[in-house]
Amino acid sequence: MLYQLKRAGISQKDLVSVYVSVVRPVLEYACPVWHTNLPQYLSDNIEVIQKRALKCIFPGLGYAEILRRVNLDTLNVRRDSICQNKYNIRQQNVYPLPVTRTNRFRNSFIPWALYNCQ
Repeated sequence: MLYQLKRAGISQKDLVSVYVSVVRPVLEYACPVWHTNLPQYLSDNIEVIQKRALKCIFPGLGYAEILRRVNLDTLNVRRDSICQNKYNIRQQNVYPLPVTRTNRFRNSFIPWALYNCQ
């Protein structure tokens, strides 16, 4: 896809945007789950994909120079930083109880759950 966009005359800045918004999320999908147990050879294989994509956009430059120029991290560094974020998914939210005028609505699922499960 990047090669075709490059042949169509898309600017390097836009090609990097396409890579960051389309390709990289696929490479990082669910990384907090699998990153800690990822062997080095698989991490290297994933990094090769980023290297190839960026070499397509910036031919003739080294990988480190490209990363510095477009202000990106290696995928391994990025996965480490994503995994450092602690998500509190068990946070207790308190929702306002709806005013119900009828028993039928009060006994429907959402009001019932708000009254009985908070």
